[in-house]
Amino acid sequence: MDFETDALVEQLARNEKKETFGLIICGLFHQPKPRQFADFYHQLIQHLEASFTEDEKQSIYLYPIAHLHITIATLFSFKHPCPASPDKCLQHWKDCFIQLKRSSRNKSIILTLDAIQLSKAAGYFLFKDETKIITNLRQSIREICVPEEGQPALQIPEIIHTTFIRFIKKLEEPGKFEEKFHRICGELLGKKEISLDIDEVCLALESYPYMHIECDEAHVLDSMKI
Repeated sequence: MDFETDALVEQLARNEKKETFGLIICGLFHQPKPRQFADFYHQLIQHLEASFTEDEKQSIYLYPIAHLHITIATLFSFKHPCPASPDKCLQHWKDCFIQLKRSSRNKSIILTLDAIQLSKAAGYFLFKDETKIITNLRQSIREICVPEEGQPALQIPEIIHTTFIRFIKKLEEPGKFEEKFHRICGELLGKKEISLDIDEVCLALESYPYMHIECDEAHVLDSMKI
């Protein structure tokens, strides 16, 4: 597989974050992460890093655990130009999120880690939503969170996932990395059943790419118990 590099990720790796304007509704962002998932993530990262060649160490970016999240919906992508009136845009989505909270049925999201996948752009955890809470929440978002005229359309993923790997530069031996990634992930996941119980969803201001922001009042604009 020929992996796709990302200039924004290269900046993140150098701790030179580019300021952006994005708004998402997400889960799994609050700290601390669920204990079972956190322990598994640290173990997985240790195994991957121990296997990296020198080239892979320079080419692969692994997310710090604090920035892991599940995007439920993107209201305004950080990849779009900043809106002409950011405050007006923020207020619109805050109002929509309040309406979304009022419609909440207050049921926790129970997810099971189903697989660990690798695409051209990223490595990611893929989850099963057996109770369909995220599926139902996404449908409510489609009905309630309507962009203002002239604003970009909502972006709602078809899957439930958490990205944890991106690429800074082209790998010298991508095939060997791909084989190693699947082997290590398969060996670790095959021994465990990882479940997540998420009881909070937030509206987050993505002021730096890929949710590399603090979990604080400046970025978590509102949240709801589910």
